[in-house]
Amino acid sequence: MFNRIILLAVLISGAVLAQKGGGGGGTGGGGGVGGITPPGLGEVRVPNEKIPAGGTVQIKFALTQPRPISTGGPSLAKHTGFAVNGVAITSLLGDAAGVALDQNGVLAISVISPDSDFGANLDYPFLTVAMTLPSSAVPGTTYPLGFTDTAVQSPAGPLTLSVTKPGVLTVGGSLSIHGVTPGGGIWPAGTLIRLKGSGFQAGTKIVTKMKTSRFAVVSPSEIQFTLTDITTLDSQPITATNPDGSVVTFYSYLRGVPVYAPVRGLLQNTEPIFPAQIHASANLTVHTSQSSQFTALAFQNPNAESVAIIVSNSRSGVASLVVLPSCGRLVDDLQSLLSGSTVGAGDLITVLSTAPIQMLGITGDENAGSIAPFLPSF
Repeated sequence: MFNRIILLAVLISGAVLAQKGGGGGGTGGGGGVGGITPPGLGEVRVPNEKIPAGGTVQIKFALTQPRPISTGGPSLAKHTGFAVNGVAITSLLGDAAGVALDQNGVLAISVISPDSDFGANLDYPFLTVAMTLPSSAVPGTTYPLGFTDTAVQSPAGPLTLSVTKPGVLTVGGSLSIHGVTPGGGIWPAGTLIRLKGSGFQAGTKIVTKMKTSRFAVVSPSEIQFTLTDITTLDSQPITATNPDGSVVTFYSYLRGVPVYAPVRGLLQNTEPIFPAQIHASANLTVHTSQSSQFTALAFQNPNAESVAIIVSNSRSGVASLVVLPSCGRLVDDLQSLLSGSTVGAGDLITVLSTAPIQMLGITGDENAGSIAPFLPSF
């Protein structure tokens, strides 16, 4: 707790200094004088990408200077035919979490960061969004990468995120990375890593900061390698280069394989953004009361073995058992998790797992078409 207090004080001090023009503000496009970021503005930059039709682009959003964020997130207008594959965030303490709702051509992202460490690290993008291009995309076609200005909350007050340097996606090249399995969690030496994508060749070169064996191209869509040391896989940059000069960088994250699809339409269109922190127990009190509202839980297993999860309602005594395989995930509302048992406002829900896993709470309103993340009590 003491370390968290010290970190939060440092983050708040950094935010205040940045608002006073200290800390080396970014240059260009942000409306600042002499390259200094105006108060309450967070400059965001997005690199250009070149991905072939049918390939996956990972859009990377980076801040030009630390801007601690407590709540909120941007909305992205989806290009026609693009499919969302996953959303990931980074935070210094691994406590930040969120949801991304994909509906009506917009991907709306909402993040909560109890210690306001989201946006405080410049070593990695603070947000990445992976999307697959339609196979019919015409080579040479360009798409803008970015989002419109959006307001979030920081420890120092409201903060506007502005994409001062948007990126451009060009349809072309020969290479893309779709994902990494496993892509997150702490894994021992000897773990087999599968890099999935398209356009891999015998001459494809891979560069990463991880300690690994030689990379083996097993097919045009998969490269394998083995960890030679214990490694935290979250946010590991992996760069692939083809002989024709095509190059792509992907920041790893764990996107677990769904055990089953939730019944609710809102949850079917929701991408859970799990915190990096893991826990073996949690509890929460249900606050939703209207018939259109619901409370849901999301679990993701970053362990090498399956875990058993018990979800119980203290009021009714109803409990259910869920087995989550390695690198599996589950998102469902409490009523479904508890075998159809009625869940009401004020009910105390307890979660116990045989090994620490990633957990996330979600509230939704079917009538309003809204979704929001929360963290249970750990």
